[in-house]
Amino acid sequence: MRPDWSTISRIRDNFRSFFEQNLECELCLEPSTSPTGICRACTNDLPFSGLCCPQCSEPVVNEGRCGNCQQHPPTYDYSHCSLYYQPPLTHWITRCKDHRDARQISRLVDLLLTSPPLLPVAPDIIVSIPSHPLRLAQRGFNLSAELAQAAGQHLNCDVHHRALIKHRRSEHRGQNAQQRKAIHSLHADLSIPEGCHALLIDDVMTTGSTLDEAAAILKSQGAAIVGAWCLARTLKT
Repeated sequence: MRPDWSTISRIRDNFRSFFEQNLECELCLEPSTSPTGICRACTNDLPFSGLCCPQCSEPVVNEGRCGNCQQHPPTYDYSHCSLYYQPPLTHWITRCKDHRDARQISRLVDLLLTSPPLLPVAPDIIVSIPSHPLRLAQRGFNLSAELAQAAGQHLNCDVHHRALIKHRRSEHRGQNAQQRKAIHSLHADLSIPEGCHALLIDDVMTTGSTLDEAAAILKSQGAAIVGAWCLARTLKT
């Protein structure tokens, strides 16, 4: 059964109102009433993304697609990552996903919407990257779905939470790009409009292999354009 996202949002907002009466910035302890729990100065110091390849979101020196995307373009047509996966964002995402701290969801949603993509053409649908049912049961929520719901409201766009389904439980952390690419864990669940412009939403983009697999599936289902909007981008070391 599809979740009642309006009810979930109301419960989460009430939960947040009760437990998160932040009167000071979490990072510098200065007075703050920001919904993210951090003051404006600390917000400005967060690792927001800079000049990046418009297709894979890797940082670049000059404008335009990076050399790797020119030689080996991914299946998705463009991507945008709001921030880089660096502290303190790494801590908040870990608290949210690994420690099931649902109070971080509102903060991460706010940060996602602080730096939206500049899209010349609005997407027709938004598709969230799914969690495996066992992972969803353990965690109680899918951060990507939460971000997708917020992105849909921001862009006034329909969100298709069941366009994709994860049939294989896989752990990508600690794996290199080749290992990640070898794992196929997604398949189509519900059909999407023929010729549509689909925007994928995920929390963290590392190698882009999950987005690449998802984009290939959506294009096989008839999508004409597939882009991606992620909360954070892992930088190469």
